[in-house]
Amino acid sequence: SCRIGMSLITGELYIMPRIKQRIIFLSISLLAGSTPLYAAEHEHEEHAAHVHGEAELLVALEGSTLEIEFLSPAMNILGFEHQPANEVQSLAIESAIETLKQPGLLFRLPSAAKCDPVSIKVESSLAKQGEQDHEENTHSDFTGHYSFRCSDMSRLDSIAIEIFKQFPGTEIIDVQSISKQRQQKIELTPDRNT
Repeated sequence: SCRIGMSLITGELYIMPRIKQRIIFLSISLLAGSTPLYAAEHEHEEHAAHVHGEAELLVALEGSTLEIEFLSPAMNILGFEHQPANEVQSLAIESAIETLKQPGLLFRLPSAAKCDPVSIKVESSLAKQGEQDHEENTHSDFTGHYSFRCSDMSRLDSIAIEIFKQFPGTEIIDVQSISKQRQQKIELTPDRNT
């Protein structure tokens, strides 16, 4: 079943599948135990989330579903973060989006877990050339949401992150993972990417 909600960012109404509701509620309950940390992070959320060289990865496991959310400044992905100034930059944006739509290039999951992608959504304000932002100091991000269905979740014991290979401008990925068994927060680098 689904629930109707409202985006805090855009103010738009949307329908949220129950799995996402559970992930959000689980995230909120986990954050409730660390309110001072969350408040400090939330206050600087925009700046902290947009540090060149750094990206974020949120991983949630429930039942047979694996959800991964990736957020990165465009600078890590493209080497620039403004609207494309020429055809080369336009093609770079298209190429980045196509790469981000291929989870097999970004995440190496254990084959024994038998995880298949069921939903992929990639967004960037740079892909919307008609809605060019006229502010000089605009920060642009790429966001990818990946949903997998895993036949044997008990075999999903690790995820190798190949984003560093695909986008060398990414130096650090802050990962937060949540499951019924545990929560984890780790920092990955090209040398330590699992």
